[in-house]
Amino acid sequence: MEELRLLWRIQELEFSIKEAEEETSRYPRERKKLEEELLKMDQRLKEAQKEMEDLEKRRRRLEQELEDLRIKVKKSKIRLLEVKTNKEYEAVLNEIEWGQNAISSLEEEILGILEEIDKKKVEFERLKEETKLERGKINELISRLENRQKELKEKVLEWQKEKGELVKSVPEELLGLYKNLKQKRGFAIARVKDEICQGCFLHIPPQLYNEILKNERIYTCPNCKRILYYEKESAS
Repeated sequence: MEELRLLWRIQELEFSIKEAEEETSRYPRERKKLEEELLKMDQRLKEAQKEMEDLEKRRRRLEQELEDLRIKVKKSKIRLLEVKTNKEYEAVLNEIEWGQNAISSLEEEILGILEEIDKKKVEFERLKEETKLERGKINELISRLENRQKELKEKVLEWQKEKGELVKSVPEELLGLYKNLKQKRGFAIARVKDEICQGCFLHIPPQLYNEILKNERIYTCPNCKRILYYEKESAS
């Protein structure tokens, strides 16, 4: 029966359109998730860079303190030659000793910072390379999403156009039955195979099944009331 075949095709098109629209509706969320991953990677890179910058600032501050201490010790050594009493000599000597100890401590601290900076630079370069690779992968995924979305939108337009043409060839009464069943049951037409309705999976009486095979009129499932459709399996 040609009208039934057309209805079956209309239902197939509606299923395809629905699946495509559901898939495309997920794309904004998927794209946002990928873009958030990019932002996270950028943030990690910025944090790593800031750690290096903070260490550099600390190094410069300590080197300035070191320079100030060296100047102070140098001045104390000059003063040592000018003092008049043993008490003054002892005091200046203590200043020099304290300054030299502080210089040694600062030099060790600066050396430790320089080593830490070197490690951070290696980590930063590694992270930068990883970020570059991941960015490339994510941008590729975003590009694929965009292409897939475009492809599906074009297909949906084609399917909608085909459906519109098919609807014109279906009798209004039959189309009304189709729409009513679709609204009540979710889908209107169920394939029948081996005397089983594929909509509710209950057995079709043999006599009714034989009539369905003739494909001469519309029959509905005694249980779920969907329109039954039999399609011969293509020979392999």
